[in-house]
Amino acid sequence: MVVGWLATALAGDTQCEISSLRDVLAIPAPAVIVLGERHGTQPDLYRAAKVVHRLQADAHVTVALESVDGSKQTVLDDFANQRVSWEELPTALDWENSWGFRWQPYAPLVTASVRGAKVVAAGLPLGAPPEDATITVPTGYFRVLESAMSGHPVPPASERDFVRSMAWRDQRIAEQALAGWDGEGFLVIVTGRSHVEGGKGVTWQIDRRTDAPVHGFALAWGGDPPCFQGDRVWRADPFFG
Repeated sequence: MVVGWLATALAGDTQCEISSLRDVLAIPAPAVIVLGERHGTQPDLYRAAKVVHRLQADAHVTVALESVDGSKQTVLDDFANQRVSWEELPTALDWENSWGFRWQPYAPLVTASVRGAKVVAAGLPLGAPPEDATITVPTGYFRVLESAMSGHPVPPASERDFVRSMAWRDQRIAEQALAGWDGEGFLVIVTGRSHVEGGKGVTWQIDRRTDAPVHGFALAWGGDPPCFQGDRVWRADPFFG
């Protein structure tokens, strides 16, 4: 999985739309909102949780998380129905072994069901897709990934497998998120920035699979955030978050 390469490789490219919390909250329901976080980064995850809370003032919210493997949906449901306690939840999710980033920043999102949201496990293990998988790959995806991986070239013989693996992950996150949403209110997907930037990842995959409007935001913090041209970057500001 590509994590953090985009921010390093594209530091000089700022031809993107700078957004704030106000812009995210102005989106009318029903809609899909894809938030690209820097994995494990407290400010990003705090803002994602804040979006969920604020959107709930006007509509039902479903939260789909890449950080929770799809096989753990029953654990999330058991927590929502008070069959798993707060203390038991990280162990029941096998968090320490399955995700690799600290529990605390993600906890408000994973436990959002206590505040009325539906929480969907949309993640999947790292690795190659199944041999018989049908994968939709966006045109020009390798060029986006290649730009993001400056200094980490992929051997030409491995390009196809690499692109298919990335597209498979994007696709499965999108499919599992949509499967858990009833089409009402908001579907908020929280995934890695590499699955949002460049417009070829989860946002592209989910836009092919729903008639609802799809909005993608890469989360950033201060300064001039790196981005691909056309990206919407939610840069925190002191007035609107």
